[in-house]
Amino acid sequence: MNISRLVASAPRTASLSIELSKLSGPCVGCTDCNGLCRELIDALVVPDAVLSKKHGT
Repeated sequence: MNISRLVASAPRTASLSIELSKLSGPCVGCTDCNGLCRELIDALVVPDAVLSKKHGT
């Protein structure tokens, strides 16, 4: 059996990586910043998720 594995399309991940590359220094102001963290990901992803949520159910 032959199996081919292809890279899946991940537009949200690609968008997040572009935003991360634009940042410099402590991202969300943590005094003990160690780079990529949950708070940073939330700060970048949550606003878009809230604004793109469909209403009217």
